[in-house]
Amino acid sequence: MKSTFLKLGLLAAVVVGMVACNKSVENDDEAKIVENQQQIEKYLADSAITATRDSSGLYYVVKKANPTGVKPKLEESVRINFNAYLLNGTKIWSSDNTDKFAFIRPYGLGFFLRGVERGLNLIRTGESATFYMPFYLAFGSYAYDNIPAYSVIKMNVEFVSSRTEVQQIDDFIKEKQFPVSERTTDNLVIVRSNTVTGDTIGSGKSVTVSYKGKFLTGETFDKGDKPLTFTTGTNYTKPGFDRAIRKLRKGEKAIIMFPSALGYGKEGAKDGYGNYVILPYTPLQFEVEVQ
Repeated sequence: MKSTFLKLGLLAAVVVGMVACNKSVENDDEAKIVENQQQIEKYLADSAITATRDSSGLYYVVKKANPTGVKPKLEESVRINFNAYLLNGTKIWSSDNTDKFAFIRPYGLGFFLRGVERGLNLIRTGESATFYMPFYLAFGSYAYDNIPAYSVIKMNVEFVSSRTEVQQIDDFIKEKQFPVSERTTDNLVIVRSNTVTGDTIGSGKSVTVSYKGKFLTGETFDKGDKPLTFTTGTNYTKPGFDRAIRKLRKGEKAIIMFPSALGYGKEGAKDGYGNYVILPYTPLQFEVEVQ
C-alpha cells in the first residue's frame, strides 16, 4: 500500500543493525577469529564443560533434550527465552528486558544473532541449550553499548515454540476472541464490527477507506493519517487488503487479517532509507472503515 510507515520497535532496530555489522568477516579479523576460538575453548576447559563445535565455529551444549520437539522451518516465527553474557559473566541482554519471550520473526533470514539462528537449527522445541558464539556470529567487530568489539557471547536459550503464519493468525484470533465473519481458503480473515445491508463493494469500484495497519503484536506500522481512495481490483493495494475491501459494504467497519502471501511476501517493505518497516513473511492486520 502507499502509506507512511512508522519505525519498528527497538528490538527490531537493534537486530537489523547487528545484521548490517555482520554481513562479512574481513581478512583483518582473522586473528580475532582464532583468539575467540581460544577464549571459548579455555572457558570450556576451565569450567569442565564439554561442548560441540559446528562448522561455523559455534559451540553449543544441549541442557535439556526433547526428542519429540520440532525444528523451525524457514519463514516461521520462533519464540525463545534467553539470557546473554560476556565470558567474564557480565549479563548484557535478556528476554526479560524486552518481553517475557523474544520473538524472532521470521526465522532463518538473518534478523537476529546469526549464532542463535544457527543454534536453533540444532535443537528442537522444548529444548534448552547454551551457545558460545564468536564475534562474527554475535555482535560483530564493533562495540555496542556494554558489549566490547569482537566479544564472545554466551547465551542460554530455551526454544519455546515455532509458529507458521496461519498459526500466528489463529493464535491472534483466539487471544482476542474475535468472531470471524469470513475466512477464505488462503486465510484472508474478516471480522466485522458492524453489518450494513446492501451490495458489497466488488471489483472496479472507486472506494475511500480509513485504515490503520498493525502487526499481530498490536504495534502500529501505518497510522493511515488520511483516508485512502483507490479503485478496487486494480492492484493499487496489496491483494489481501483489496480483496477484503471488495467483500465489505459502504459504512462497514472491520478488522482484516492476512498472511504475507497476500501482503508483502518474502520481500517485506522498507522505508526510504532501506530499513525494514515490515519484515518478510509477516502476517498483518488492518482496522478499516469503508466511507
